[in-house]
Amino acid sequence: MEIKEFCLAHKFDMSKCAVDSGGGSFTMTELKTSPVEFLNLAEDDFERGGLSTLINATTNAKRAIVCQLDQLLISFGYPSLKWNVPKKIERLRALGLLTPSLLRKVVDMRNILEHEYKAPDLQSVEDALDVASLFVMSASAMFIPFEDVLEFSLPESSVRDSSVTHIIAGLDREPRGVFYTVYAYEPGDFSSRCVGQCEVPSGHIIFEAMVKLSASLMLRYKVDQAFENLDKAYAQL
Repeated sequence: MEIKEFCLAHKFDMSKCAVDSGGGSFTMTELKTSPVEFLNLAEDDFERGGLSTLINATTNAKRAIVCQLDQLLISFGYPSLKWNVPKKIERLRALGLLTPSLLRKVVDMRNILEHEYKAPDLQSVEDALDVASLFVMSASAMFIPFEDVLEFSLPESSVRDSSVTHIIAGLDREPRGVFYTVYAYEPGDFSSRCVGQCEVPSGHIIFEAMVKLSASLMLRYKVDQAFENLDKAYAQL
C-alpha cells in the first residue's frame, strides 16, 4: 500500500502533525576504499610538494569527494556508482544531506586537469583539500549517529477525526533494499496499539523528504523548509 493510501485509510493527516526524531542505529555502508583513505592520500601528496604531487593531490581530493557522495547515496539505497557527478549531487541535495557548492569547483578543477592539461596552482590545491576535508568529516559526523526514526503525532484537536493518534517511520536497510517502515498506532487502555504498516522505498519522493527532515531536525538547519518540502512531496502523490 502506498503511503498516501495508508494515511487516507487511517484518516491520518500528516500536514497537521508534530514531528520528533530519534533512533540512531542507521550507519553508512562500508566501501572497499573509504573517503578518508582517499583524503589521506591527497594530503600526503600535497605535503611532498612538486608538480606531480599537486596533480596527484587534486586527483585524490576529487576521489575523496566522489567516494563520499557514493557512500552516502549507496547507504540510502541508490545505485550511484552508475551516475555522473551532477546526478550524484542532485540526489544528495534531494535527501537534504551536506553538499557544499564548493564541491563543484573541486570537480571542475580536476576536469580541467584531465581535459585541458592545465596544472593546478598551489593555492587551488590547498583549497580543494580544505573542501574535501570539510565534506568528508561533516558527512561522517552526521552518522554518529544518524537519527533514523520519525514520529508524526496529531494534536488533540485532530485526534477525534482519526482513530490513529500517531505514526512512526523507521529507516531500515536489508538485502532487498533501503526503505522506511511506517507503523500506524491507535490509543489503547494501557498502551498504543499498532493497527497497520506500509513501506516507503528508497528513491520515493516521500523517502527523500523524510531523510531531509531527519537531517534538518538533527542539524537544526532549515527545519521549516524541510517541513514544507514534506508537505509538497505528499501533495504530489
